[in-house]
Amino acid sequence: MARVTVTPDEQSDVVLFDEHIYPIHLQNQISSLQIAERLAWAVEDAEAAQSEGDERRVGAGSQA
Repeated sequence: MARVTVTPDEQSDVVLFDEHIYPIHLQNQISSLQIAERLAWAVEDAEAAQSEGDERRVGAGSQA
């Protein structure tokens, strides 16, 4: 069994996607598309969280 986990970055303890995936989940078109869709959402959320963190760091640094 494989496990797929998406976090915004290596240091983050926030988990946006954590799923055990069995080969049978990928043999069915509907379930494989559902997994791909959930993974895509998590990747988009991770990118948004990363961007928000970057903006906060830049904003905090420029106020000093």
